Amino acid sequence: MGRIAVLPVELANKIAAGEVVERPASVVKELVENAIDAGSTRVDVLLVDAGKTLIRVADDGCGMDAQDLGLALAAHATSKLTRAEDLFQIGTNGFRGEALASIQSVARVHLVSRTDQGQAHELESQGGQTSAIRQCAGARGTVIEVRDLFYNVPARRRWLKGDSTEFSACVEILQAIAAANPELGFSLRHGERMVFDVPPRQQPGQRVQALYGERFAGGVLEIHEYETYGRLDGVMAPPSVHRPNSKGLLLFVNRRPVKDRSLMQAVLLAYREFLPPARYPVAVLFLTVEPSAVDVNVHPSKTEVRLLEHNRLFALIKSAIADSLIRSGVLPAIRVGGVSGPMPQARPDGEFEPRFDLEQPRLFDQDAENQARDAAHRWDRARQVLDQSAPMVTDFAVRLPAARQELSAPAPGGATQATPPVLTQANVPGRTGAPTGLLGQARGLFQVGAMFVVVETSDGMVVIDQHAYHERILYWLLENRIAGQPLERQRLLVPQPLELSLEAQALADGFKDELVQFGFELEPAQPHGFALRAVPKYSVSGRHAEVVQELLEEMAQGRTPTTPEQLRKSLVEMVACKAAIKAGDVLRPEQILDLLRLGETVPHTFSCPHGRPTTYKLGFVDLEKIFHRR
Repeated sequence: MGRIAVLPVELANKIAAGEVVERPASVVKELVENAIDAGSTRVDVLLVDAGKTLIRVADDGCGMDAQDLGLALAAHATSKLTRAEDLFQIGTNGFRGEALASIQSVARVHLVSRTDQGQAHELESQGGQTSAIRQCAGARGTVIEVRDLFYNVPARRRWLKGDSTEFSACVEILQAIAAANPELGFSLRHGERMVFDVPPRQQPGQRVQALYGERFAGGVLEIHEYETYGRLDGVMAPPSVHRPNSKGLLLFVNRRPVKDRSLMQAVLLAYREFLPPARYPVAVLFLTVEPSAVDVNVHPSKTEVRLLEHNRLFALIKSAIADSLIRSGVLPAIRVGGVSGPMPQARPDGEFEPRFDLEQPRLFDQDAENQARDAAHRWDRARQVLDQSAPMVTDFAVRLPAARQELSAPAPGGATQATPPVLTQANVPGRTGAPTGLLGQARGLFQVGAMFVVVETSDGMVVIDQHAYHERILYWLLENRIAGQPLERQRLLVPQPLELSLEAQALADGFKDELVQFGFELEPAQPHGFALRAVPKYSVSGRHAEVVQELLEEMAQGRTPTTPEQLRKSLVEMVACKAAIKAGDVLRPEQILDLLRLGETVPHTFSCPHGRPTTYKLGFVDLEKIFHRR
């Protein structure tokens, strides 16, 4: 007797349900997508026990007559495909014809539907066994109820998570569908609680704000970019808003929420220099392509797609987002939230009275004076590369001449003032022309803590991390100088020995030619090491050997650049970091002015090359909140 037999229909449908119906959220997705394809203007969803007990989806679409209703729950029955060629022009959400058949095999289903002209009819199904079709009362459209999901497959029901987890998954998928269809109205109710209710005919930005408002509390950046092979639209939170995971990043292809690692990587690469390490952006992005250029028949749940112009779309996403972030010029802002509970009030001689030591003058000691001179020397050396690189900047016309003065002699007794004098619009030295940007808004400039520059503006203050800010400027100018013209090298009178581990020495031998491309020339040194023979002129920090040593040691630890582009980027990042002014460097007033002027010659300065913020804005409104003035 043969061992091969055709599976019973009930068993085959239950197996298919394992692919299509994973959890209540899967049922919500399939039913809501069917409602959208029916031409609905509004879809209402009701859940009981996170969808385990009841999922009810009601729409006002075209509905079904008795004949269509009889086929709705049958396997591979669909109104959206008639021939094989239609698979390559998919313009609907559901098309396989297996979702309802799979759902009714593992749940109790009650379906009521009426067309615009006919009588309403109802149909019931329990575990794949359907009842006769009956006439009933009902409005135009379709109402489908799915009860007791997996009641006949207890092994599957045991794998469901708690109500909070399953409900969260339902909310997530319905929010995504509602975001992709702003012209339709959606509501979600869980038991007696209304979760959200969005009206029809909203603008895409309005819909995203209505559904994900808490994610965009820090502001919204819109993006609209079009190419012949695709269009990218969406909203993004400013770089100051980020999350520890990718759940705040949603990507749609032809209104279909997808999980495409490559396209997601394009978004992350665009944000690379704007976010701290291991942080993810917040954005809702809609990619529109021709139906013939996308294959949605890749995965049963249709969350994965194949794109014909994948590489071009990758480049479109990456460049469009990066350009939008640069053009926005948004400064991260410090937001002061509401204060809960009473706060202690300062009283004379009280515990919380601010105290200042006015008896001892705040003077530099000898170490601080030497440090200030070293900072001035480092600044002057860094200015050499900036003066050489600035002519390469052609897109930005703002570059005011820098005021140059020698460091003033210390006051009698070896001390100088600890706090640089405040610059105002009236006393800025060397000011020529009308300033623009942040400098044009400045009412006063000063340094605090030998680490931060504070700029007073008409509506608050901007606090700048001097090292990170200068590092961003150097990075951009060096990057453009290296990319724009051949590098000039200068030979060292005395080669600088490199102290390398054995692993780094092996890499130095293999990467000698690549290092020469970026201006660093190595030569063998006894007994088995290397020495630095020539350095690029853009490396003005004087720590040439240290730059090469750190690069090679990082490569030896497993972070080996695989392309010349990655190697160049690593070199530029190191040189920019070492040539930039440091935390602890005391700046003269004209140096502060120089720093801001240089900042206006680059596209953006609100994050360093590593993604850390360089600038924060604190408005007067927030200051008033701190001091309980509002």
